[in-house]
Amino acid sequence: MFKNMKISTRLGLGFAMVLALMITIAFLGITRLAELAAGTDKIVNDRYPKTVQANNIIDGINTNARAMRNALLTTNPEVVNRQFERMGAARKMIGENFKKLEESITSAEGKKLLANLNTVRQENIAGQDKIVAWIKEGRKQEAIDFLTGQYSKAQQDYFDAIDALLAFQGKAMEEAGDEAATAYTEARTLMLTLSIVAALLAIGIALWITRSITKPLANAVDVANQLAEGNLAVKVEVTSKDEMGQLLTAMQNMVGKLAHIIGEVRNAAESLGSAANQVSATSQSLSQGSSEQAASVEETSASIEQMTASINQNTENAKVTDGMATKSAQEAVEGGTAVKETVDAMKQIADKIGIIDDI
Repeated sequence: MFKNMKISTRLGLGFAMVLALMITIAFLGITRLAELAAGTDKIVNDRYPKTVQANNIIDGINTNARAMRNALLTTNPEVVNRQFERMGAARKMIGENFKKLEESITSAEGKKLLANLNTVRQENIAGQDKIVAWIKEGRKQEAIDFLTGQYSKAQQDYFDAIDALLAFQGKAMEEAGDEAATAYTEARTLMLTLSIVAALLAIGIALWITRSITKPLANAVDVANQLAEGNLAVKVEVTSKDEMGQLLTAMQNMVGKLAHIIGEVRNAAESLGSAANQVSATSQSLSQGSSEQAASVEETSASIEQMTASINQNTENAKVTDGMATKSAQEAVEGGTAVKETVDAMKQIADKIGIIDDI
């Protein structure tokens, strides 16, 4: 099937396969990079902000603890009010961060830890409200006893709950980092593997296409060289129907046509040789006839020369005869004249004799 495939189709198929592998590599690379980006985004925009928010809550708890301690230690109402304001700001900050955690935590375990954190947070808020109320009422000793006793345990539970949430978020961040590292490693391995496969496939396709072109072309060159050397018995093997197969088929037809033409030329040459032999024989006959005719012509020429001499002699004789005839004619005319005169004389004599007879 591949032997009969056009070279352009082979080239297109080869490039299409390499292009498909390149597209696959690019797609997988982009997909893996997207996973890596998602993992990084999860760390940067989800896991890490949650740890920051949890640490903000811890900072708020510490701020509240210091503010309550300062409010209990001082007797200055202004300082006490400033500490209460700090506690209010810290509580507001804790509430905002807690709300963010509620909106961002989606896992079951995270929600469970957050619910526990909220429980101890509410207990701490209630304890802080008691301490603030007792300070405002001047019952500092009760506030100190509550702060160092029952509230201390509630505050430790608060820290434990937030630490548990921090540990959970830290673990989640590490897992996200591990996932990103794994995605990078897998993407690198997969892309390297596919790149090697693509390179090997490209080399294989290039060798296959090159051999499918160069081998028949070498065949055609060999046939052409043998034809140039005059070997018309060369065999042209056609094993495909592609462009090279069509070229070899054309050369095969050319070899057959050349053999046919040369056969006709050879037959014509033989016929021409036979005709030349006949012409040579005819030429020899003509040459012999020409020789004989030349001899006859020579004899005729000699006879003509003799005849010419005789004619010249006859001409001389005719001239003499003509002179003699002219002379005889003149003499005849003179004789006629004389005869006429004689006749006239005789007539006169007769007349005279008639007269005499009459007398």
